[in-house]
Amino acid sequence: MSDPVVSCVGWTVLLTSAVILRVATCMEEGDTPEAFLKGLESRVEEAAAGLVGGTQGAPPVVCLGDSLTRGNLSADWVGALREQLMGCPVAQPAAVLNAGVNMQCIENVRQRISEVIACKPSHVTVLVGTNDLKAELSPVEGLMYRVFGKLPEVPSLERYESSLREIREQLLAAGIEVALVSPPVLGEDPGCRANLRAAEFAAAVRRVAAEGGCTYLPLFEQTSAQLPPEGGRAYCGLNFFMWCCMLAFDIHVFRRDLREVQRERKLGVTLDLVHLGPEAASGLAAMVAAFVRGSGSDGRLMALAR
Repeated sequence: MSDPVVSCVGWTVLLTSAVILRVATCMEEGDTPEAFLKGLESRVEEAAAGLVGGTQGAPPVVCLGDSLTRGNLSADWVGALREQLMGCPVAQPAAVLNAGVNMQCIENVRQRISEVIACKPSHVTVLVGTNDLKAELSPVEGLMYRVFGKLPEVPSLERYESSLREIREQLLAAGIEVALVSPPVLGEDPGCRANLRAAEFAAAVRRVAAEGGCTYLPLFEQTSAQLPPEGGRAYCGLNFFMWCCMLAFDIHVFRRDLREVQRERKLGVTLDLVHLGPEAASGLAAMVAAFVRGSGSDGRLMALAR
């Protein structure tokens, strides 16, 4: 504390860590499966006591995934979806629930399926795999996700496909309409190792969707088509970590416009080489809205993947 430089750096690191930890772990009230189930329990108790007439209503839509779905470190596509669906009198759900949890791999998501099914949703979207891909590409990130996610092994494409198939089966068995979403690009260089592997993850999602007869939403293909033919930034774990830390402040402290953040970093699809920018998030919200409204089965969404 006697050295002002060391003190300044120390406090900066401490405050930065506190902001990032708060953002990474916060779960907004009112839009999660947990909050929905608590509200449902209260309504059941009120109905039993004769305070309300009943508990029947339209089933919710659940968006299941990781930080790309949580939306507090990226453009909030679930919030955009909620506005679109709630403003439409046709197929309006009781709620659009955000079941995204930051820093989760598919094994973590699989362990939360029972909570999602308990909400009795009409539709569920599953967008997960970016963290599995990052863990597979980097020994450091692989160890990090295994330790903090309490995983039995380092994630792999094979394990990812197997777990996704299990998630699909549990949701379909509950009578739910399911859309499997391919993870988006990882970095903005279409020819980099990360995106070549991301294409393989997308192919796995496409296979699992086709096998189960459920909807496939081609987010990878959509975001890949928006990348520049050359000159885009390849994924780098250190760059991502630095930009993600700054992004927590940009969004939650400085309230900056996300398009301005993209322009400043010379990015076009992502905000930090991983999380979705406004245009990509808007495209995803539109795809999911079409799925919920019933147009996902007519081939138009699948056509986007070709």
